[in-house]
Amino acid sequence: MHGILSEIGISILSATALGFLFQFFRQPVILGYLVAGAVIGPEIGLKLVSNPAGIEVISEIGLILLLFIIGLELNPAKLLSSGRQLFYAGVGQFPFTVLLGIGFFMLLGYGLGSGRIDALYLALCCALSSTAIVVKLLYDKFELDTLPGRITLGILIFQDLWAILVLALQPQFTNPQVLTVVMALGKSVLLLAMGFFLSKYLLGWIFQKISKTPEMVVAMSIAWCALMAGVGDGIGLSMEMGALIAGVAISTFPYSIHVTAKVLPLRDFFLTLFFLSIGMKIPVPDTAMLLVAFAIVLFVIASRFLTIYPLLSLAGSGRRTSFIASLNLSQISEFSLVVAALGVHYGHIEERLLSLIIYAMAATSVLSSYFINGNHWAYLVFDRMLERMGFPSKAKEVSMGDVAEHYPMVLLGYHRGAQAFIDHMEDMDPALLQKILVIDFNLEVLKELKGRNIKGVFGDISSMDTLEHAHVASATIILATIPDSLLKGTNNQAIVTTCRAVAPNAVIVATADSAEKIEALKACGANEVLLPYTLIGDHLARFVDATYRSLVVEEISP
Repeated sequence: MHGILSEIGISILSATALGFLFQFFRQPVILGYLVAGAVIGPEIGLKLVSNPAGIEVISEIGLILLLFIIGLELNPAKLLSSGRQLFYAGVGQFPFTVLLGIGFFMLLGYGLGSGRIDALYLALCCALSSTAIVVKLLYDKFELDTLPGRITLGILIFQDLWAILVLALQPQFTNPQVLTVVMALGKSVLLLAMGFFLSKYLLGWIFQKISKTPEMVVAMSIAWCALMAGVGDGIGLSMEMGALIAGVAISTFPYSIHVTAKVLPLRDFFLTLFFLSIGMKIPVPDTAMLLVAFAIVLFVIASRFLTIYPLLSLAGSGRRTSFIASLNLSQISEFSLVVAALGVHYGHIEERLLSLIIYAMAATSVLSSYFINGNHWAYLVFDRMLERMGFPSKAKEVSMGDVAEHYPMVLLGYHRGAQAFIDHMEDMDPALLQKILVIDFNLEVLKELKGRNIKGVFGDISSMDTLEHAHVASATIILATIPDSLLKGTNNQAIVTTCRAVAPNAVIVATADSAEKIEALKACGANEVLLPYTLIGDHLARFVDATYRSLVVEEISP
């Protein structure tokens, strides 16, 4: 046991050091974890960790939590309401890429039949793009809320849905009989139905009872994930599949953003061990492996422009949106490592193929940082080249639609000041209520807001993860109306500091208990500071003064 603890300690230290180094040079942190695993592992490293199997077992928790959070962030209602552009590209990109990939890798000599399905695994892994890398880079460029950014994010969500199907069918890849496939799909549907039934009639009731204790909401959500993961494994699917369905089943609950924000650090810790354990298995590459990895990189880039670009163009997207979305998604997903690792576990592929996918993913991840940061410059070069070839851009760029929810005004907490504000806004300009998002811990408050047709989410107003997942970064005005005396575990200075980091361009209004705190709040980034008690005192003073003077006048008048 002590050996495992010391190896975990060495792993975390090396991951932190390499992760910091890669982040300093603006490279994906995941690559730092893979390199850290290779450096301390027994294959090509210093052999500081001699038993990767122990860490690998613990790292499986990271996989389960990763799939759980992916499920939490899937919103079926948004997908069903997505536009034609997103629907065409989201539905068509994955199967077309897989078909292209199977043909391409069979030409390279990888088998598909006689017990070998290497070509299928390579095609599947190349068809998925990295949500972690793409969202991080687009967020840093403030492009998540642009039309190409929204289309890119929408396609990533559809890829997650395709990944659900892959997970359901993966155990039967080497025995693809009609009966086994139907049984696998049937089990998946059964697990999905069970998840939604229990979440609606049991979990919802439990959440109502414990909603006033946010820590219990998180604990209950993790327990729910563990239950569904166990059921998924018990009926012959996988724990990852069960965790994914557990997340999807509660994705429409108002608690989903809060749970996601609180589970993320836990997921990140175990997921770090997962990528480290994969890095420990990387062998010394030979010339043949590097050449094939290079061919995979070229295929990934080409496949995006052979699938996403024509599908978006067919749906009416302009040249710019089609090109930028295709370029944004030109990398291999970290989820592909999950699929490949499970393939090794099932005995479908050898570890050499997993290593090949790791090298290709590393290369595409590094390239993606340059592709996404220079996507508009690359489009200008592409557009000029087509114009010189006699293909001027005729399609009009589609204006930015409401693909993602955008609330320009955000209320952090819903106490008496916020309630009075909403009441006055309802009298002055009811239409503005549709542009307000309220974040609060009180379930009764959320029910009241829903009855008034105002968007409310369950969450911690002091958590940066909560604010980011609620898309507070796109807010124009942020209102924190609760004084420090009523806040628990935080204060207005901490809230303003977090809000300014998340939304650097927003107008932030904070609340102070006394005049002495005004300058401190403004130094943290507040544009305006409310003094509720001072306002009450000022109003009372004016009222009493006016009343007293009128009474005195009445007394001395004849």
